[in-house]
Amino acid sequence: MTTVPAPAPTGPDLTDPDPAAAARGYVEALRLALADLPVPALLPVLGLLEQAYRARRTIFVCGNGGSAATASHMAVDIVKNTRFPGAPPVRAVSLVDHVPALTAWANDEGYETVFSGQLAGLLEPGDVVVGISTSGNSPNVLRALRFARESGAVTVGLLGSPGGAARELCDAFIAVPGGSIEREEDIHMMLVHVITRHLRSVVRGRAQPVLAGTVAGTR
Repeated sequence: MTTVPAPAPTGPDLTDPDPAAAARGYVEALRLALADLPVPALLPVLGLLEQAYRARRTIFVCGNGGSAATASHMAVDIVKNTRFPGAPPVRAVSLVDHVPALTAWANDEGYETVFSGQLAGLLEPGDVVVGISTSGNSPNVLRALRFARESGAVTVGLLGSPGGAARELCDAFIAVPGGSIEREEDIHMMLVHVITRHLRSVVRGRAQPVLAGTVAGTR
């Protein structure tokens, strides 16, 4: 298994001894990164996730470290915060939260298999695998995306810039600017909320009218 070292932080978040100035510098750098966000690249991502919902497919999400936290957050948000009476729920699973499975695959087969090993027992054609990686080069995320493609599933990436090897394994991806892992992770979390809001709108559009005062078929 190969590892990609994290780049050292740069700019005011490393060199400025004044905490207030460092905070302002970080926020300003984040603002500039958001201004450069390639929003058109997000539209195919939204479209594939919407298509999966409409087809009643499952969305699987994975990532490492901070991206694992984002993956967990994404799964719970798009499952719970999109619910609407009279509409079928979004189906999503975080592959980072099953600790016994993670440790079993890591111990027996190697850490690069922790996501693809789980997918082997869960994934069906037409499902979606979302890989979250600021480097785009995490071996376990790449293996999950590759396995998904080989299994007839759809692949989506939330990546850092320029996107790494994951770009070539994704049916749709957005590679966010940021200049540091921290800011790229910030933007990924924001995109999770954009995705959640989009799917919430789609779910509400699928809702069937619920008659007020109707209980068990009586009025």
